[in-house]
Amino acid sequence: MISTASLVKSMSKTKAVIKAGMAPAPRFTPDAYGVPEPSHTAQLSRLSSVLNGLENGAARMRGHLQQAVHAVRSGTYSVDPLQLSRRIVGEAIGSA
Repeated sequence: MISTASLVKSMSKTKAVIKAGMAPAPRFTPDAYGVPEPSHTAQLSRLSSVLNGLENGAARMRGHLQQAVHAVRSGTYSVDPLQLSRRIVGEAIGSA
């Protein structure tokens, strides 16, 4: 059974990765031989890491959603009302 906390935690991580990926793409200016400068290579490497993180995060999110759908359909999904209410209030006041 998937817990509300693990689903919320996974969603928060995915949001952070998406925010990191929203940075403007680095400008690519090769040297005279068409080879990117070291700083560009590092930027491209970081961008590649962000994209890989987005892909991995999306796969994990799909897995969590599939588990949640299965739990709801089978009637085994349950929500801790206290945890849910705290999370809703925390999100509303920006402290979560």
